[in-house]
Amino acid sequence: MKSKFFCFFLLSLFLAPYLSPLFAEDQFLDSCLRIAEARDKRLIVSREQLSLAKVRIAQAARNFFPGIAVDRQEERGIAGAGVDGGPGDAYQSEQLGFQASQPIYEGGRQMASYRYEHLTANAARYNYTKTREEVFYNIKLAYYELLSLRMEYTNLKKAFDNIDKLQDKVKNEYSAKAISELDLLEAENFRDKVQDLYEAAETNLELANKKLLTLVGVNSFDNIPVIIPEGLVEDVPEISFTLKECLGFLNTNNIDLRLAQTQIEMAEQKKRIVRSKVIPKIYLEGFYGQSGEAFVSEPLTLDTVWTITGKISWSLWGNSLEITRSDEKSAPSDIVDLQTRTDVSGYEAKLNLLDDLNYFVESEEGKVGYQQAEADIHDAVNKNSLELEKAYDDYINSLRSARTLKNEITLEQRKLELLRKQNELYEIPTVQLMEESWKYAETLSTFAKTLYTNYAAVVEMERLTLVPLR
Repeated sequence: MKSKFFCFFLLSLFLAPYLSPLFAEDQFLDSCLRIAEARDKRLIVSREQLSLAKVRIAQAARNFFPGIAVDRQEERGIAGAGVDGGPGDAYQSEQLGFQASQPIYEGGRQMASYRYEHLTANAARYNYTKTREEVFYNIKLAYYELLSLRMEYTNLKKAFDNIDKLQDKVKNEYSAKAISELDLLEAENFRDKVQDLYEAAETNLELANKKLLTLVGVNSFDNIPVIIPEGLVEDVPEISFTLKECLGFLNTNNIDLRLAQTQIEMAEQKKRIVRSKVIPKIYLEGFYGQSGEAFVSEPLTLDTVWTITGKISWSLWGNSLEITRSDEKSAPSDIVDLQTRTDVSGYEAKLNLLDDLNYFVESEEGKVGYQQAEADIHDAVNKNSLELEKAYDDYINSLRSARTLKNEITLEQRKLELLRKQNELYEIPTVQLMEESWKYAETLSTFAKTLYTNYAAVVEMERLTLVPLR
């Protein structure tokens, strides 16, 4: 049994971004989700951000490979001074070859940067999933609210039509002096109460229609190729998991927790990037090609040359030290002028004073960012756990209330049928029948609201756990 549960858990985790439409049994809701997923501008932006993050990974990976460039240089000029202060002799130089540079060691900066960009892509993926789930969450709430209001409106309309007919009967009874004026006023009050419920449901239904259309991104329900149901399923099914199991899903699947954990890992890599500044970094550069220089009156001969340069840089408490060692060699067989230098070595040491004070700022920012990420994950754990427990309690309480109210509606229907027959036989006054009709209408309205509360609680739990619970 445990192995089956574990397999299902892994499957749900792998398919987390696709669970909502995959498990949606309601074809109308499924169509709404698919349309919104294709049109919602926030989702479009989130997808673009994810694509950009993947490009940044490739950019970070490029730093592991040497940089290669084709180098061509040409110069023309005057050398020296001529007779009587006139212009000197014209000269020319040319260089053509390949130049390469390769970081040998950067104190772990390259690997930390690469991992950081990977984590950035994960964060973008989580942000996309979070945005997607929020869009679906709002649509589901609006959809279930609409269905509950359609159910409430339909039932209250029937109840109002019945009590409105009874009101006409009460007026006739009052005209015949069969009842008092107080009974007439009481009957009007019952009718007004039902009318208030009916008109409120009608107004709320219109707003719910507009809300769902806006969230989906369509102008009319005709743009959705499925007919909308008349109402919610009255026999509310139970969910398949306990609160403890849901909390387990929360700790592994919740997007806020995964995103906060990713932020911690990003802050750790950021600290490593900053820390790499105080570690000596080694670079290697080289050139291989043809180079030469001569007066214009002489033929220009290009000699084969190659240059190797090693460089060490080191940040020292806000200062930076750079040490460069270079060797330049020429192929002796290509040299015509015996005075040409064939082997040149160079050394340079440079200490830049107070040029890297930003290191202290970045170091402190890294510490604060890490602490902030730890605080965020702590808050996310507490907040989401409380929200899940509250949603689960709302689900349990509304489930019980819905079943109780359903039984109560059945009893009210039977009672109304009996009272209606007694009223036809003049065994009870019409006012009493109207009172029971008002109670029945109020029970119908409460039942529809309770159903919505139950569905909304399950949707909230699914948003937090990314698991289809029902």
